[in-house]
Amino acid sequence: MRSLLEPARPKGSASQRLASRPGGYLLAVVDDELDLLQFRRQVAAGARAVQAGNLAGGARHLRQAVELFNGPAFPDLADIELMAADLDGLEESRLDAYQDLFDIELALGRHAALIGELQRLVPQHPFRERLWASLVLALYRSDRQADALAACREARETFTTELGIDLGVRLRELETLVLRQDPSLNTPAVQGQRRSRQRLDNLPAALTPLVGRENELGEVCSLYRSEDCRLVTVTGAGGTGKTRLALAAAARLRERMADGVGWVNLAPLTQVQQVPGAIASTLGLEAGAGDDPLKIASRFLHRRRLLLVLDNFEHLEDAWPVVLDMLTAAPELRILTTSRRRLGLRPEYEFELAPLELPSLEPPLPPRQLREVPAVKLLVNRGRSVRPHFDVNDGNTVVVTRLCHRLDGLPLAIELAAAQLRRLDERALLAELEVSLAAMPAAFRDLPDRQRTLTATMEWSYQLLPDAERLLFDRIGVFAGDPTVTAIGAVCGQTSAKPLSVDDVLSALAAHSLVRRYSDYAGRQRVSVLHSIREFARNRLLLLNDAADVRRRHAEHYLSLAEALGPQLWGRDQVEAFRTLHSDAPDLRAALLWAAGPDGSTELALRLVGQLWHYWEITGDVAEQQGIAVALVEAAPDAPPELRGPALSGAATLCWALGRYDQAANLHGLALQAFRETSNSPAAAWTMMCLAVQAAYSGKTSKARQLSADVLAAPDASLRTRISVLVLLSRLAFFEGDHQQALDLSRRCVEVGRPIGDRSLLGVVLTNLAECAEQSCDYDAAERLLHEAVDASLELSAQSNLVAVLESLAGVYAAQNRLDPAIRLLAAANAYRLEHGRPLDGEEAKRVEAITARARAEAGPIRFGLAWAGGRALTVTQAANELVQGGRGRGGINTAPAESTEPIPASHTQSAADDPADPAPW
Repeated sequence: MRSLLEPARPKGSASQRLASRPGGYLLAVVDDELDLLQFRRQVAAGARAVQAGNLAGGARHLRQAVELFNGPAFPDLADIELMAADLDGLEESRLDAYQDLFDIELALGRHAALIGELQRLVPQHPFRERLWASLVLALYRSDRQADALAACREARETFTTELGIDLGVRLRELETLVLRQDPSLNTPAVQGQRRSRQRLDNLPAALTPLVGRENELGEVCSLYRSEDCRLVTVTGAGGTGKTRLALAAAARLRERMADGVGWVNLAPLTQVQQVPGAIASTLGLEAGAGDDPLKIASRFLHRRRLLLVLDNFEHLEDAWPVVLDMLTAAPELRILTTSRRRLGLRPEYEFELAPLELPSLEPPLPPRQLREVPAVKLLVNRGRSVRPHFDVNDGNTVVVTRLCHRLDGLPLAIELAAAQLRRLDERALLAELEVSLAAMPAAFRDLPDRQRTLTATMEWSYQLLPDAERLLFDRIGVFAGDPTVTAIGAVCGQTSAKPLSVDDVLSALAAHSLVRRYSDYAGRQRVSVLHSIREFARNRLLLLNDAADVRRRHAEHYLSLAEALGPQLWGRDQVEAFRTLHSDAPDLRAALLWAAGPDGSTELALRLVGQLWHYWEITGDVAEQQGIAVALVEAAPDAPPELRGPALSGAATLCWALGRYDQAANLHGLALQAFRETSNSPAAAWTMMCLAVQAAYSGKTSKARQLSADVLAAPDASLRTRISVLVLLSRLAFFEGDHQQALDLSRRCVEVGRPIGDRSLLGVVLTNLAECAEQSCDYDAAERLLHEAVDASLELSAQSNLVAVLESLAGVYAAQNRLDPAIRLLAAANAYRLEHGRPLDGEEAKRVEAITARARAEAGPIRFGLAWAGGRALTVTQAANELVQGGRGRGGINTAPAESTEPIPASHTQSAADDPADPAPW
């Protein structure tokens, strides 16, 4: 044997491969010489591949591992009792590798090829539940539902007859899913590749077809076929259709981009400094106070292959370093910009977009050929939207040709002109165009190209309007979003002479294709204006003598809206109020920016902050508002206390949301002083509650309890305030180990808080009660409560709240050894936090890390990696909807206090100031 192992070993020298030892010999081998070591190495390599997202590679390694076995391992040692435990462990490792291999193959969609192998293995190892589960899933995915159910029945009979036990949770749940043909059993779209990140796709829908630009579209897209081309700027005069071409190009390029397409509309921005924030917002990122949104966006884009469209760059040309920084930080990023002229960067490819091709004037083309000329094709297409039978014929070819030439082939000019075919025939339209445009050929030479073309087109359309329509059109320039007809009437319907008939005038503007009317989800009539037309209207507004009055009325109207809906954000009408405010968010923001600006009104700005802070808190979008709110209250120390109090309280809450705890406590202290000066006892009680929470968070438990007692003793404290204090006391008890008191307080919070109808509050109190139930090992009750919290968060569209609920639910699942759903929820939540820049910290981070570590340890690397990959492909809303579709928790929990504990005084949740119809804290 030694000669075979070491043929070159000198005679008489000691063997290094087969050494003598007392009682026997020691064989020395290297890793690739012993199949057992090869097996372990292949299993470890498979686990690493799966964790890296390479499922096909993981399957390949595990297949090589199991194929090393040609029968039982070390059969000549089977009768040696001392070796029994080692041999059993090796057999377990072999079967575990098989089961991991089957899980991966199923994830890769190779179910049909596994059935025969599983049918051979299952009878050999009938008590291995994972093998049964793999067989059932393989049969089901092969369209053999009856055979899959038969396998479930056979497994149940085997376990019951041979072992006297029922099937485990995993097989029972799988049988239920097979019976109802649950979509979650379908083959996952993993296909052996690294997990696809959540694709970005916020392209606006095209409202009209792209006409006459087929060649240009192909040319722009072909530029990106070269890996060297990373930045394309579509340039051209205003009205040539740069935005529309970019939209079509992005839609066509979307499938080439692994991480999707992002659309950033720069038109509403007025300052270069706003560009990074707009890009970060499009990417779904949130920059906290003091954070650089460009750095956050660059980190996010670093490893992504994504097309970013920056539309309307011309008025922000000095923002070119933003583009260069992103290209430098993200090697796979592609950028498409639209602008009046090129950015002037070395990596830039310019695509100059000319006006649409025009027909020859002499001789005129026959109708069949004329219809195929791009400018004419667009005119006919848009003309038919107002005159369905409009066409080119032998009688109008000359007029149509001259119309297109008079409009310079500019798509926007053609569309606006075509709208006039509603009231004019082609000849009358041409006559009006020649009069209105022929008079100004030299008047606009001093203007830039974009203004020279777009302004001329806009001005022509504007000159067609009667005085009343012009005035309303000018005033519509004050709006930043899609206002309701009611808002337009309130802001724009007043004149020194007589009120405007807003509805009639809007209908006339819609007939001119300058605005579009539509009904929103609630049936409210709203008005949409194209960005270019809105810009023209905004410029016209600046020329009005009463422009300042219009802006003030705009701010006052949206303040009235906030004052009407703000209190409803605390109760049963919360969802409708939130959706309405969200629909008007651009104008609420515009009102605040104007009021807080140099020409605005500090009074209006303070009132807006005092009414909208809770709306901002629910959205989670608070960075910009926090900066404005703090600057306002710091700049207005002498404002009346009735204005300062709510604004200070709101600014403090926004600071708290951003983790600026000391600043929040200081502002809440000032708010408390202001509320006391105005004898606003309910508001003072609310502010004391906030200070109690901040004291508890800072570890000042005694101060927190004293403030809480003071609030509960205050006769004018609102019900909402009292519940918030009980929530705080329940958490203090929970973390101090007094779980019975925590349970009683949490029950009381749910019992009193549920009727209010505040979904955000309900989510908090349900989650707290669920944690108490979990502490008592009542997992069914905890799950039921957290499912209800999920429903509340979904109804309010509060994703940041939803993430926390899903993480708590993952903890409950992990405690019940329901590892796969726990891991999926943790992965979905983790993906959300990473991609939205909202990491956990402190005790919450430790709690979630502990849940994740437990799930990883108990599931093993293969199972954990598969479930994690599946979860990271989900948004938190998709993960929550999986729960909603999958059923509810199975238990219940008593909401009454335990008899053995001291009852909670009714006065703690009752107040003479309580009004069931007004759940707001003050």
